[in-house]
Amino acid sequence: MKRIANMGVVGCGGLIIAVTMTLLFSQHAIFAAYPDDADYIGNGQCKVCHNNKAEGEQWNVWKKMNHANAFEALKSDRAKEIAAEKGLEKPAHETAQCLKCHVTGYDVEKEAFHPKLAAADAVQCESCHGPGSLHAQDGKKVKFSKDTTIDISAHITKITEEGCRKCHNEESPTWDPEKYTLESGEKAGFDFKQAYEIINHPNPKKAE
Repeated sequence: MKRIANMGVVGCGGLIIAVTMTLLFSQHAIFAAYPDDADYIGNGQCKVCHNNKAEGEQWNVWKKMNHANAFEALKSDRAKEIAAEKGLEKPAHETAQCLKCHVTGYDVEKEAFHPKLAAADAVQCESCHGPGSLHAQDGKKVKFSKDTTIDISAHITKITEEGCRKCHNEESPTWDPEKYTLESGEKAGFDFKQAYEIINHPNPKKAE
């Protein structure tokens, strides 16, 4: 496998993780349709190719987002209050129900982190885009063989609203049903279009 059962992420869009531990009790860890033979490599490997100034410094953009601080959010005073209210036996940052949405690649069944990932990396690149080993291999082939026919996006998971809602849903203890204002004027607890723009970090070269 390399894909972990019930792996936890806020993926794809958790999109906004406030330090109020928005995702504590979502009952479904996010897992997209990742290739079964892909494995995690860690966001440090992603940084090698995705932090070029000409391409938008995508890694730096992510590092400034709430997603990158999702694990630390579990140590906040608000998180401690919620943990107490829910009667958790351990602190939020040690509880599977919380970690599955606040870190990447967390195995809920084994209550363990993937060996190549760190809890402190929180909701990182591979939460939204899938384990990166095959994508990294494609990138190396393009770089060293100069074969421009290789589809560099072939092993990247597409961000979807369904994926985001695995953690951003009504089961969260801090869910706000009026967080977003839709185009119709109605209120909603989650709006994929608006939330996606908050975490969007495009490569400007691809827009040329």
